[in-house]
Amino acid sequence: MSDDPTPMLDPHLEVARYGKKHDGDRFVGFWLALVIEGRQYRLRPDIRQTRRVIERFFSGREIQAAVASAGEEAVNDQLRDAAAVYFDSCLTDPQYANTMWRMNRIEPEKLRDKMARDAANALALMADAGVLEGAARRLPALLTDGFLRAVAPHGADELGAAVAGNPSARRAMEAAGEE
Repeated sequence: MSDDPTPMLDPHLEVARYGKKHDGDRFVGFWLALVIEGRQYRLRPDIRQTRRVIERFFSGREIQAAVASAGEEAVNDQLRDAAAVYFDSCLTDPQYANTMWRMNRIEPEKLRDKMARDAANALALMADAGVLEGAARRLPALLTDGFLRAVAPHGADELGAAVAGNPSARRAMEAAGEE
């Protein structure tokens, strides 16, 4: 019996998520890349980079080995968890949760609104990039599940409002069978 509360991952899935040397969480990095691209999307509409990020992720040797060994659902569970880890870090990151020059901390409601807008922008970008097929078809649901898990018991109203104001984000949710 182990004192470690984290369940053992399939070895291929562990390498896909954390690397051979456990030098970083690649799944959180994947979500971070999509959220950053989503933020920039309104200013610099270039969906090619998003396509590349998603295609490289799913075509990577480690991801392919993880899917073959552990299954697509296990990879999706880890992607969902990584989305929650990302959004959970937004709640405590002083750079993300403060106003200009770190003078004032954003109120919790406004922080959730900001996070929801980031999630909606990433969803919109995925829809507009036309990559929500194959293994990537579940990305909108995984991102929103992670968001809602991180901000529970709040978040549904904020995300709903952010998605409602963004037709592309609504399309992403519809493509994933959500709404």
